[in-house]
Parts: sequence; C-alpha cells; structure tokens
Amino acid sequence: MRAPPFATALADADADAFVHVGPPGDPVVSYLAGTQLPCRAAVVYGGRVAVVPERSLPGASGVPAEVTVLDPHSVPARRLPGLASDAVLAPRMLPHDAALYLEEAGIDVSSTVVHKHARRSKTPAEQKTLREAVAAAEAGLGAAGGLLADGVADDLGTPEAVRRAANAGIADDGAVPATTVRPASAEPDTPLRVTATAVVDGYHAPVRRTFVAGADGGWDRRATLGCEYGVDAAIDVIEAGETTAERAGEEATAELASLGFPPEDTTVDVHGVGLERREAPTGEATLAEGAVVSVSAGVTDDGRTVGVSDVAVVGADGAERVGSFPRSVVPKADY
Repeated sequence: MRAPPFATALADADADAFVHVGPPGDPVVSYLAGTQLPCRAAVVYGGRVAVVPERSLPGASGVPAEVTVLDPHSVPARRLPGLASDAVLAPRMLPHDAALYLEEAGIDVSSTVVHKHARRSKTPAEQKTLREAVAAAEAGLGAAGGLLADGVADDLGTPEAVRRAANAGIADDGAVPATTVRPASAEPDTPLRVTATAVVDGYHAPVRRTFVAGADGGWDRRATLGCEYGVDAAIDVIEAGETTAERAGEEATAELASLGFPPEDTTVDVHGVGLERREAPTGEATLAEGAVVSVSAGVTDDGRTVGVSDVAVVGADGAERVGSFPRSVVPKADY
C-alpha cells in the first residue's frame, strides 16, 4: 500500500532505505506505520516498514500486520544505523541526532520529499476514514446550528458556546474534535464562521459554515451564497492529473468576481487534507486521482466576513463533494 512511491525514490537514488524519527502522532511515522503511535518512534522503509518504538506497544497499538514492530529503545534513532547499510533517504527535517547516528556509522543521508508526494493521493481505506471524519464534522455543525437556532439568550449563542456545542457533536459521533469559531467575540447578529474539524484515526476533515442568528437575508446571505458557488466552481473544474490546486482556486475566485465580489474582498484556498490539517497537494501541484482536498471561499466587506469550505475527493471523472450539510446562514434546530 505504501510501497510504490518509496520504492521508486530509493531506486532512483540508489539508497537502501527511507528513515525518519518523530514524536507521538508524527504524520510521517503515522503514514508509514499505518497508525498513530503513542510514543516517539523511528520508522524505516526498505521494501517493508519497520518501527522502533520508544517503549513497548501493548497489543502493537493497532499496527497493521505488514508492519514489523522491533524491540523498543529509549532513543529510537540509535537503532537506525543497524537497519540500513550504505545510503538512506530522509525528510529534510530529520532530527539532528538521528542524522548524526547515521553519519557516524558511515551511512550517507540524502534529503527527499517522497513522503510528501506519496500522501498527495489517498488509498481507498484513507478516503473512507476521511469520509467518516467529514460526517463527524457535519454532526458538529448540526449541533452548533441547533444551538444558534434556539436563540442567543443567556449566552447560548456566544462563540465559545457554539464551539463547545460543535465539539460535543463531533465527539458524540466518535471523532476527536478541533472546532474554531471566528470571530471569538461577537454581537448577536454577527456572522459566525464555524470550522468544525473532526479527526478520525489521525485524519483531519475540516468543514466550515457561516451562521447568522436571526438572519433576514441581505449581504450575509448573498455573500455566503457566492462562497457556495465559488466552492462548487472549484470542485467542478477539477480533472484528475490535469488541474492544479492553484487553478481550482482561481476558478473559485473568478466565480466570486462574476457575482460581484472582487478578488481584493475574497479569500480562496485549495489544499490537501489527511494526517495534517494542511498537506499536499497545494499550489502548483496537480490534483491526482485519489487526492482529498479542502476547498474554501470567503468574502469580507465593511468588517463582516462569511465563508464556506467543504472536502472533495478527486476521482477518475472529476471531483465530488463529500458530505451534504446545508450551506444556508440560517441556523436550524434540526439538521
């Protein structure tokens, strides 16, 4: 599952292995190990994945059968020289001590970005996990919107109360919550941008909606509708292997401009999501089949800001939005 990009990079560099050392939950370690580890660990890929944990992992902590968990070491990086021979590839940010142990053993260390490129496209299992995370994020948005629909009396509609409600909704759905609400302090009729991020097995899915308690239309609704059209335009233009993240963002910007929202008043962002909240592909990177991206659009005018973001999966025939949470600014008691 992880082999092709790493095997190709190793062959091209005439290297024995890819190595890395990271703290608990490190995305590179998690990607290669197939699970988040609760301790500092070293990972090596040389045809197979081997993990050196800092301490024992009872029950292997969910590590897949195809991953070998070696005996623990209080300093996992010290085990690296014994797991390679002449030359290795490593992220540019390989911890300094790990690089020293390898170099002292006469092993040549070259930097690589293969670990970033490998994560540009997600496996079917990873896509499934991210879809579950989106569903949990939308459960959080439903809880936040329901709270606002109940009214803003007794501080029910404060940004902090909304954040807590969203996090509770995400947690109830079985995911780890990480919600932000902007602005952090607001008057009752201020648009609240709720970004509900749910984390499932280490995979992050952010979904943003704007809510305005007691909304009666006007600029807030029109601008949010513009954001909705901008996000959809970006998703619709994506062709696997052809469209870059930057190009998709430009399509959203153009759509917003066509609706009367000039580029200087808008913000658009298209980037990958996964083991990090923001990861490849970004910018000029092509969106390959299997990529999972966050597409966001926002508009600001006269101190008021609204925004929408959704997650999309790139398939052979284009991209599809994941989830179906309504984009209306009007909060409802029941979603």
